[in-house]
Amino acid sequence: MNRLFLTLATLIALALVIPATATAQQRPHRHQDAVQNLFPNPRHLIALRDELGLNEAQQTQIRALLEGKRDIHEARRQELREAHQAMRELATSDASADAIRAKLDEILELENQLKRDRLELALELRAILTPEQRTQLQELVAERREQRQERREHRGKRRQGRGQPATTF
Repeated sequence: MNRLFLTLATLIALALVIPATATAQQRPHRHQDAVQNLFPNPRHLIALRDELGLNEAQQTQIRALLEGKRDIHEARRQELREAHQAMRELATSDASADAIRAKLDEILELENQLKRDRLELALELRAILTPEQRTQLQELVAERREQRQERREHRGKRRQGRGQPATTF
């Protein structure tokens, strides 16, 4: 009876965790976490170089920093994808509850490491910008975020007008 209860409890927990992680993997750009809110996507710096008035030295530093971190970041993301896949396989196998919990701990640690890496990158990028550029960057990103939100709301209203349910994110 205890084994059956434990198995059912584990399956229910996994049923809640796996769809959430799959959705997060499919739509990482829609997930806003504390690190992303602290400092915008590093690619925005290059895209907004004219508006921010980045000089050549700053642009070179930013590009070098992003290129230097790219391989490490991509390797960690691949490791996280593999851990998610392993979790799905464990969930559909006769793996023990302890094995599934251990895999979840591994996934959480990988996610935390990615967030720590993003924070360190953000801090290094922030050090390249002047205080005025940082303020201007925050304002530009906030404007673009508002514009995206307005477009989403507009699309939702159009869908409702056609009898389709609006999706909210």
